[in-house]
Amino acid sequence: MDYLEAEEDGQRHQLLAEEQLTDEQLSEEIERFRRIVLSACSSLGNLQLVTDSAQDLTERKMEYVPSEDCLASLKDIKRYIQEDEQGEGKWVLRWLGECNTLQNDIIPIFIYYTKQLKNQLSDHDHDRALKTIMMCVELLVFLTWSMDSEPEEVKVRFIRVLRSYKRAFASSPAVFSLLSIAVMYFRKPHKTDKEALLVKGILYVFRNVLAIPDPLVSPTSKGLSQVEVHDALIAVLDKELAIDFFLTLASSADDKQLKDLRPTLLDIVYYVFYRVPVSALFDQQMTWFNADNGSKRFGRHNNFGGVYAVSTGDSTIMPVFNAKEVLHPFANMFKKRQNVRKPRDPAEASVVPVDREWRILDPTSVPILRRVAAVFIDSCFNPFMGAMFEDARTSGTVMDAVTPRLLYVAAYFVDISLTNPAVDLGCTSALVQTHVFGLVMRNASAYVEMREWVPLEQAMYCTQQILMSLGRMRGTKLDSLSENVLSNLFYDGDALDLFVRLCRVYKPTKHSRRFLEQVAQLTETFLATLKSYAQAKAGLLVKKRVKKRARKPAKTESDGEEASTDIALDPNAANKADNESDIGPDMDDAGDAEDEESGGEDNDDEVLVERAFDIAKFERAFATSDVVKAYSHLLAPPSSIEFVYPMLSRIAIASERPHLFFKKNIMLRMLVLFDDQYTYPHRTEMLDLVAWIFRQYITVFNSPALAHHYKAEELNNKLAVECMLAFLKQSCLGTTVKPVITRHIVELLADGGIKKDDDANDDEAKGDVAAQDGVRVEADDDDFDFDFDFDLGAPPMPANSANNNQRMDDTDMDDMYFNS
Repeated sequence: MDYLEAEEDGQRHQLLAEEQLTDEQLSEEIERFRRIVLSACSSLGNLQLVTDSAQDLTERKMEYVPSEDCLASLKDIKRYIQEDEQGEGKWVLRWLGECNTLQNDIIPIFIYYTKQLKNQLSDHDHDRALKTIMMCVELLVFLTWSMDSEPEEVKVRFIRVLRSYKRAFASSPAVFSLLSIAVMYFRKPHKTDKEALLVKGILYVFRNVLAIPDPLVSPTSKGLSQVEVHDALIAVLDKELAIDFFLTLASSADDKQLKDLRPTLLDIVYYVFYRVPVSALFDQQMTWFNADNGSKRFGRHNNFGGVYAVSTGDSTIMPVFNAKEVLHPFANMFKKRQNVRKPRDPAEASVVPVDREWRILDPTSVPILRRVAAVFIDSCFNPFMGAMFEDARTSGTVMDAVTPRLLYVAAYFVDISLTNPAVDLGCTSALVQTHVFGLVMRNASAYVEMREWVPLEQAMYCTQQILMSLGRMRGTKLDSLSENVLSNLFYDGDALDLFVRLCRVYKPTKHSRRFLEQVAQLTETFLATLKSYAQAKAGLLVKKRVKKRARKPAKTESDGEEASTDIALDPNAANKADNESDIGPDMDDAGDAEDEESGGEDNDDEVLVERAFDIAKFERAFATSDVVKAYSHLLAPPSSIEFVYPMLSRIAIASERPHLFFKKNIMLRMLVLFDDQYTYPHRTEMLDLVAWIFRQYITVFNSPALAHHYKAEELNNKLAVECMLAFLKQSCLGTTVKPVITRHIVELLADGGIKKDDDANDDEAKGDVAAQDGVRVEADDDDFDFDFDFDLGAPPMPANSANNNQRMDDTDMDDMYFNS
């Protein structure tokens, strides 16, 4: 029995698998199958002249007319696609793409029967037209479905086909026909299940078409109107009022009947603003690109004599058209190849990634997107986001495909509202609710625990926008709402711990620079909000989990990864942690294996207590070597200094820990800041801070005892050191702040040891300050706990709670970063 004659689904592939065919026989069977599929496509219909006697023969137009077997052929094509899904070749989809079946047959059939439904038809003809339309929608969903989950070879093969489909939909007849059917059956008060599926399928088609990516184009490329189809598609959707239909559905998203449509609407809203930065909607064009915008005009003689023939030494000649680029091919020739693992591909993640590679925006689409954003914020944000976050809460899962994109879209529109002062803050109040903020924080904590860095970036972006909204709401009519959310946030000590840990998780081999920039922005936003709130509140209390008895010591990783529990905040405990993590050179790129956390055993019970919050001690929790190493990667190029400078100043000056910077790689990165070609915010303040650190470094390195104590690493670039010494002698930078480390801090003995001074001995006897190798540091009385989920929705504990009456050891009570 020939498998091509089998009628049951899947039987052909089963018979083909049972037969041991050679490559030649397999090719013949595939070719026979191809002829069958193309035969079904040719039976769909054809172009015919319009038969209208009133028209002149020369003015008649060709119109697509479906055949009598159109519906049966569409069903055959659907069955062939389903059978082909069992294999890996995607043969049917490939053949349909080669023959342009979607553009030449399926869309014309859909348009034809859409017009027929508007006429008075018999029940039989109406039923046939409706079945044909439903079959067309099913095929459109099949053909436009994303290939992101397929292997790279399949994605590359079909990306051009998908882009041709997108161009086919960037026309008014196709969009108008889809929208007409969707509106017709959505407005029916009582829809059948098939009619509801038809509306859902049409939304799937819009979502799939919008999700097809255009090629990434350089800002200096020409002919962008021929490349960017996305803006043309948005213009057609706006012209045919399809976007208004989406906004209408989103404004009524809290209706239970629309629950199944919410995730699809979320994707549609996301792809409408696909790769569009917030600044593009309000600022001048091309400002979000780091490269030149192509508007620079060169002199007439720049084009002469600028072609160089560069030989690479292996009989290869490269033409170079710019004198400055001549030596670039040789820049990395003598560098040793390092075994550095690349950051994990977002496609490997189990969630739908969010693409934030900004694209070129057509100026004609800016008013459309600006209007859509304004309408969405004013009429749709609160009902839509409220319903979506309620669905996320009831689902109880964090690793789904919807939550990360939901966090990004919510934060994106809040970012737009904060950029435009005319927007009422109440329009985005659905995101600044206590239970919603608690959900966002719990998701962020779960992403950190499971090391899901891609969705964590979206959670951080959402958290930052919530904090900025809460800060803007203070002192307005929404002050009570802001007060309620902030009081619950700052009352939960576990929530405070999360921001400290975010600054410590960065690894160059696992995270991107954009991830680190998001961490820096979020941290500064959080600390600014916390400081403002703490200054307005006298006696701020924080709830913490503590142990009844002292914990057993936890094992720490030698590569600087934090232990299972927390590193104490005071300098003494932080020094201990750094002494374990800073041994040897700064191996930023050596940690390829996943760092596993291991903690000390603990069989004691936990209790909740309230403590007076000390923001100065809390800020010292960030003064660790992991944070310094992470933030040093943002120094070159200095595009994020406005977020880096406050943290580095907080560590070096406020926490008095400049020795954390005495590592070779960190010092070399700081030297880049003295390059005069860079202009960036806080340049003077940053140079003053770096000069102050270098002066401390010179003092330490000139003393072997201090260099050994602080584990200061020597810079092997003698020229850079000499230039820095000459600069410090001539400049007054770094002299306004009193140095923390001086040669008078210790008394060097003849045997090379370090003698404790009298003040340190007196303080150590009092128990307030511990003296370590002659250097005065504060005692270890701070702790963090990272092992618990957030409970931001819980009501504040009374000050005289029963937990406070439980008896605990003094060592446990002091094991906090709060004052008792």
